[in-house]
Amino acid sequence: MTERELRKLRRTELLELLVEQGRIVERLQKEVTALRAEAEERRINIDKAGSIAEASLSLTKIFEDAEEASKLYLENVERLSQDQNRVNAAREEESKKKAEQLIMMTAKKCREMEAATAQKCRQMLNAAAKKAAEEQA
Repeated sequence: MTERELRKLRRTELLELLVEQGRIVERLQKEVTALRAEAEERRINIDKAGSIAEASLSLTKIFEDAEEASKLYLENVERLSQDQNRVNAAREEESKKKAEQLIMMTAKKCREMEAATAQKCRQMLNAAAKKAAEEQA
């Protein structure tokens, strides 16, 4: 608007223009505040990061540390696995020996029971034959 057009406006129209201008100023002030906060945040982030090179070096160090930690972990897992395999092999050998002993003891008991049963059968047969002979005589 030109100055001449402004002079022709009524008071209410001028007040409306002032109110509208106030709203625009307020909105722009909020935008400026937000942009300043964003700029400050970026500055802080840049200060924290230092530079891209420093950040890259930092990340490289982190990856190197992680790789070293994973190597140590895998070595420990391998060592524990080997230890466990040795323990398992020893237990298996011990179990086999115990099983063989139990089989031998069971076989011995079976032979003893078979011999005792055979002897008892012979005694019963002899007793039955004797009784049969006595009844016939």
